[in-house]
Amino acid sequence: MVKKLPWDLIISKLKGNVLTETENNSFNDWLKQEHNLQLFRQLETVWFGIQNKIENYEPDMEYYWKQLSARINQGTDIPVHKSKTNRLFFRPVFKYIAAASVLLIIAFSTAYYLGLSHSLKPAISESYTSITGKSKVLLPDGSVVWLHSNTNLSYTINRETNSREVVLNGEAFFDVKHDINSSFIVKIGDVAVKVHGTKFNIDAYNAENMVLVSLYEGSVEMKSGINEVYLKPGEEGLAIQSNNNLIVRNGDVEFAKSWTNDQLNFTEKNLREVCKYLSKWYAVEIIIDPIIPENQEYSFTVKNESLEEIARLLSRVNDLNYQFTKNNKLVFTSGK
Repeated sequence: MVKKLPWDLIISKLKGNVLTETENNSFNDWLKQEHNLQLFRQLETVWFGIQNKIENYEPDMEYYWKQLSARINQGTDIPVHKSKTNRLFFRPVFKYIAAASVLLIIAFSTAYYLGLSHSLKPAISESYTSITGKSKVLLPDGSVVWLHSNTNLSYTINRETNSREVVLNGEAFFDVKHDINSSFIVKIGDVAVKVHGTKFNIDAYNAENMVLVSLYEGSVEMKSGINEVYLKPGEEGLAIQSNNNLIVRNGDVEFAKSWTNDQLNFTEKNLREVCKYLSKWYAVEIIIDPIIPENQEYSFTVKNESLEEIARLLSRVNDLNYQFTKNNKLVFTSGK
């Protein structure tokens, strides 16, 4: 489907080129469809976000546009950041946004990094986005990060403090490469997580309220205002942004990182246990009618199925009804 998009016109519009009257009319006709308009707005956001990161560097944009367009038309993957999609959301336009946006991000973050390398200047900043599904990202320092759905991450090398700084919005699992000479700091609003080489999950979807850090391996330091705490493996740190409060508790870190797995396996689990993991896997809130009994058990495996496929399966095994709300919540009610 991506191949059928009018890439020449989209690219010209994003670059600010003047279109002919015929081209402009054709482009405006394409925009009249709501899902096309949403797609173009998402591409604009990605494009201008990348431009803001480039600062004074001026790469050969014509060359990179041609390379990107050629790869899109050929249906060829760009082997820089490997991505895999484990979910489909409920409006078809999202899959086109995801495909196009990921291609743009990959092309331009790579162009920027390579361009600076060839000009003998250090890479200053890179940005990554996972609009739908989840993506595995290799940072310039060798650290590996999994990005969950609707997650944005920016990576900066601060030459003055000799530190690697990440700004996160969403959820991510980090496997940080140890560097004794360069600290690694993740910032979410007023919360900072400082590490040197470790594995941990940060859930910051509701960063304006709470940030949850689940430590899988190593050690991290959390700071919020004047408060700071240290986490040990198996512990969670909860930051409440409204009062800079930090809470340390024992946590289920395997559950916290379960969304990064290749599949989910359920054996004789009831609906509430199943939905706990499905909610994490698909990054969607799931609401269960209290009258649904606890003794309805399920055994199945989730790999690449959409949440709607899974909901349909669950409703057939037992007598359930389900629906998706306008804000993408999944609601299960009893069919009896």
